[in-house]
Amino acid sequence: MSDLKNAYLNRYEIRRIRQGHPWIYTKSLDRVDDGLTPGDTVRILGPKGEFMGVGFYNPNSKIVLRKISKDEQAIDTKFFREKFKDALDYRDQILRGRSSFRLINSESDGLSGLIIDKYEDAVLFQIMSLGMEAHKAEIIQALQETLEPKVIIERNDVSSRQYEGLDSIKKIHQNSISGEELQNYSITIDNLSYQLDLIEGNKTGLYLDQVENHLKLRALCDYYEKPNVLDCFSYIGGFSLNAAYAHPHAQVTGIDQSKEANALARVNAQNNQLDSRCTFIDANVFDWLRNADPADKYDIVVLDPPSFTKNRYTVDNAIRGYKELHVRALKLLKNGGRLLTYSCSHHISESILRGLIHEAAADTQSTLREEAVYQQSSDHPIVMHIPESYYLKGFCYYKI
Repeated sequence: MSDLKNAYLNRYEIRRIRQGHPWIYTKSLDRVDDGLTPGDTVRILGPKGEFMGVGFYNPNSKIVLRKISKDEQAIDTKFFREKFKDALDYRDQILRGRSSFRLINSESDGLSGLIIDKYEDAVLFQIMSLGMEAHKAEIIQALQETLEPKVIIERNDVSSRQYEGLDSIKKIHQNSISGEELQNYSITIDNLSYQLDLIEGNKTGLYLDQVENHLKLRALCDYYEKPNVLDCFSYIGGFSLNAAYAHPHAQVTGIDQSKEANALARVNAQNNQLDSRCTFIDANVFDWLRNADPADKYDIVVLDPPSFTKNRYTVDNAIRGYKELHVRALKLLKNGGRLLTYSCSHHISESILRGLIHEAAADTQSTLREEAVYQQSSDHPIVMHIPESYYLKGFCYYKI
């Protein structure tokens, strides 16, 4: 590795970097060796010249360095193969045989800028950094050797790539499945079948970070004789299907503005013989809640909105949106009912979310008992000293 050029850090935020955060901003960079080009792999040296790791360099990004390894080693197919095997071994421990899961969750698995989701025999990946893009061929080869999937799909169609100067790409790299099957791909999780669109579906097809919270909803449905459930932002039916599956007398209403997502949700309900218990409505959730009949009350209301803010500058607007959502939801929740609410934005902290819910409760004269605190599924690990890795937080509130 002596052929690597060096990037030298100053003392700014050096404690955070030494503790293990992989992101290094321009303000922490002192200088780099001559001849470095964007996307290069570099040796990272501290203020006293001490070795701190190996990472990717991109002077055109807000994150000028992304540390990839604390050891001085080649970033090649062998490196990715070992990383994938370690991640797979960990998932085998915690997921007890589940065949669809997130294999690599970027910083949480030591590979900043890379996400890999496994849906049974299909693997989808997303790259969000220029340095990782330079190693795409090695990533694909390591996936082939580690997982032996039937299909590998590149879903590099996320907007965050623009911040690294990367184009949007959607490509099938390896495939023994027909195109029609990829757009109607079926997986099974916790006894429920989900039909996914692996090519055009949101994210990579399914919100895997909520899978364990789906099971917690199932348990709550048992508390009611005939649970009436409202699932806001229902997407392809994750929470809705689990509520309907949990109780033979459940009636579930899912609301989502995406007609394509609702169409898949209806297919999923039918495929699981749950269509008699599920209704999916094409509507903007805020508009639907504003116009809902206040006489219609629900035993359980689920709020799982998309992120209302991607940065700290729009947090105030997001808080107003979250608060309105909770005010309207609480008006439709029965006494003795439960509110399950989530935020997937890192910038909306647990304390902010709890605070705005309490404000909404005061505005609606609702008395709430906090029953549970939720977070993302365990295949999306939360790593100490990387606060961005804890992004999905949620609560269960009982309305007295």
